[in-house]
Parts: sequence; structure tokens; C-alpha cells
Amino acid sequence: MTAELESDANDPDAKPLLGEEISFYESNKEEFIRYHINRHLLIKGSRLIGSFESRDQAIAEGYRRYGTDPFLVRLTGEIPPIGYVPALDLGIPLCR
Repeated sequence: MTAELESDANDPDAKPLLGEEISFYESNKEEFIRYHINRHLLIKGSRLIGSFESRDQAIAEGYRRYGTDPFLVRLTGEIPPIGYVPALDLGIPLCR
């Protein structure tokens, strides 16, 4: 178990953090590459919210819509980095 993929390591029934979003992206990757190549996709649950030219635009829209609730921003065709937390780039604390 890794901290970035597990929502609560002490809860055996915990769902992986962003698991639904990652599965949705992987299931639709070919279509996303065909229609949104080199675009930053904002995904919440099993829904594509938007396609953006920059990562910053996608993250800003995600925070505008969802606040601190998790959402996925993925550049189509990119191999995702392990352990990236966009809130840290923006200086947003994750503590509640």
C-alpha cells in the first residue's frame, strides 16, 4: 500500500484514492488520446469534466468546482508521475 493511492491505510475497506478516476481514464484512454491529445483532462469520478491547454488551468478549475475533494488531472499520452500532489505545487495545505 502506498500513501498516495490509499485513502486510509488503517481501514481494510478503504477505496484507493482516485481509483475511480484512474480506472475511468484507463478505460477511455484511446478515445482521450484521439480527441484530446496533449491536453490536460480534469476527471471527477467517472466523468470527464473538461480538457485544458495547461495543467494550471485544469487544476484551478478542479479547485473551483471541488475545493479540497480529490480529482484527477492527467495529460493525455503521459506516463503519470508517482506521488504527485497538485495542492503542494499551489501551496494549499491538505490538513482539515
